[in-house]
Amino acid sequence: MISTALFERLVAAASRAPSADNMQAWAFTPVGDGVEVRLEPSRVLPTDVNQMFAWVGLGAAVENLVIAASKEGIAATVDYPPALALQAAATTSLDAAVTVRLTHGGREDPLAAWIESRETNRARYDESPLEAATLDELSHATGEREAGVHWVSGAAGLDLMARMDARSTYIRLEHRPLHDELFDILRFSRRELEQKRFGLEFEGIGVPYALVRFARLLRYPSVMKLVSRLGIGRAVARHLAAKLQAAGAVCLVTARIAGPVGYVEAGRAMERLWLEATARGLAVQPHGVLPQYLTKLDVEPDGFTPHFAEVMRRHREPFAALFPCLPDERPAIVLRVGRAGSRPARHTVRLPLEQVIRVSEAAQR
Repeated sequence: MISTALFERLVAAASRAPSADNMQAWAFTPVGDGVEVRLEPSRVLPTDVNQMFAWVGLGAAVENLVIAASKEGIAATVDYPPALALQAAATTSLDAAVTVRLTHGGREDPLAAWIESRETNRARYDESPLEAATLDELSHATGEREAGVHWVSGAAGLDLMARMDARSTYIRLEHRPLHDELFDILRFSRRELEQKRFGLEFEGIGVPYALVRFARLLRYPSVMKLVSRLGIGRAVARHLAAKLQAAGAVCLVTARIAGPVGYVEAGRAMERLWLEATARGLAVQPHGVLPQYLTKLDVEPDGFTPHFAEVMRRHREPFAALFPCLPDERPAIVLRVGRAGSRPARHTVRLPLEQVIRVSEAAQR
């Protein structure tokens, strides 16, 4: 049985992981000599197709827990229940748990030193391409996770990625279900973010400062319709996506296994790559809209209007050309990687431990 103090240290490290829109859709339960990690349904985004982003985030949290355990002199193994491994993501119970089993022994993972300092950096990066050797070392850092890592660098590839990302971001701003969901989880002041402890701080996502002034009004359809007519939505999308053109490289992490286990493994690989980048003084920013919407087009094509569905269909071929993956690989997350001249002025807020810890019924009795 692990001690309460050790369990809380491991959960604190796990909770430092990145998650889509900072939703932190995870929960931790101590079980004997291990920890169960499952999704927290109240923080899974309704439009997250197959809960892919929630599972990727959970995978990153699991990897942090494994790495943090090594610092405590503990070896960790990750077990997936048959129900989670065999079922397709769309039919998997959100209560299915990944179990991290802990035993004494093992060596400290060098990445443990970088869990606290890993961050999302949305600044503009140096446009100098990252060296091939650096990309190889970042890929190698993912270890034996069941995930693929694919790189694009050079002006032509980055420009194409930026254009596809801009069109996908525009869909999120314009398509009513996606727009409404986005504005439900945006926090329009630091005070609001610190009260909620999850979600995105509007000012921190890198939109033009002028929009921050009247950001709250954009949640209303009439205002958004006017903004759309004026072309402001497209301009904002291009502004946010343009940073992809100023990257040392762009990375696609893929899932090599169907269903939740594949996305968890992709999240584990993503976190290791991100921590290795942090150790090397490199900045990282996730761009998830494009892989998610390409997946949504395959799984839930009716989730788009006919026009937006056609926009995404036009992205399939160039995306596949940029990232020639194996036939059974599925896009999970895109990362912008490079050298930034500055660090974020504010760190992302996290939920307190008591809100991400679940005590089992047996422990309560």
